[in-house]
Amino acid sequence: MQAAALLALAAVCFSSFMPGAFAQEGGAQGELTEALENTSERIDVVGNELTRLGERAIELLPLIALGFATVLVFWILAHLLTRSDLLFRWIDNRFARDLVRHFTRIAVIGAGVLLALELLDAAALVGAALGAAGVVGIAVGFAFRDIIENYLAGLLLSMRRPFEPNDLVSIDGDEGKVVRLTSRATVLLTLAGNHLRIPNAKVFKAVLVNYTQNPLRRIDFEVGVGTNVDLATAQKIGVDALSATPAIIQDPSPLGLVERLGDSTICLHFYAWLDQRDTDFFKAQSEAIRIVKSAFDDAGIEMPTPSYQITLARDEERSEPRVAHPPAKPLEAGDTAADVRLDEQVESERAAQGPDLLDDDAPRE
Repeated sequence: MQAAALLALAAVCFSSFMPGAFAQEGGAQGELTEALENTSERIDVVGNELTRLGERAIELLPLIALGFATVLVFWILAHLLTRSDLLFRWIDNRFARDLVRHFTRIAVIGAGVLLALELLDAAALVGAALGAAGVVGIAVGFAFRDIIENYLAGLLLSMRRPFEPNDLVSIDGDEGKVVRLTSRATVLLTLAGNHLRIPNAKVFKAVLVNYTQNPLRRIDFEVGVGTNVDLATAQKIGVDALSATPAIIQDPSPLGLVERLGDSTICLHFYAWLDQRDTDFFKAQSEAIRIVKSAFDDAGIEMPTPSYQITLARDEERSEPRVAHPPAKPLEAGDTAADVRLDEQVESERAAQGPDLLDDDAPRE
């Protein structure tokens, strides 16, 4: 009420100093006085409401302190429960175990917050908070859609295990050895020694080729021979040369097929298998090509380049028979040992960075 009295006194003083102005305006003085009285009443209402809320807050101080204590207790309990793997050792997958631990911590702390709000008789606030959390969750889901997609893809990859550390894989044409599987990306070490990070969502949906899962791998290459060459003899020479190569296994045995007829050559396609645990794929393929080329040279088998020849000869003229070259000395076996340099880099990096989502105990495809 003191504010109302002050406002009325100000109005009287203002009217005493400017009597002419109020006389000209007629009833303006009364309207001003009424407006000032209404304003003072509203100020009194707001003041009374603030006073009531302050008194209510003072009354609720014990409950507020109890609510904070409840949240603190549940927060400590959540960290004690999730600090070790005692409650989560039944989950084999490391990624899933960490995910369950995280959600357990959130659930325990959330239960403490809800209990504290119930102690403060704020049930309506709980409903509003849950509704707001739903709306915020939808908005966050759209905003961080790619992150969530990669996270879920990483979880599925860690559960299905389509590859192991150090496996040589091809993911949509990107080749490399698997280094790590994180919650967002799969890390490869390319054959050129570069680190390649591929989002897990792309890895999960990509066409993935694992070259290491099956230790046996086939090499193949083409050789062009002249049109006047005995194809059966050329096939046998190539297959025998591959069979004598130490890097080539005999089961399945090497194979040579006539692939196609060209303009000036006939294409032979040779196939052979090797064991990647003892042999490097690229070295063995290079050695196989070298061995077959040398065998063809020794046998005098022509491997012409594409060309066109115009020969003018009389009927009585006959071409001289081809003289085979004398056999050369036996070829020494080349280096076909498995290349472990990238394997050592992968193992060193995994040992330095610690365990990741490629847990040894997880199920495999």
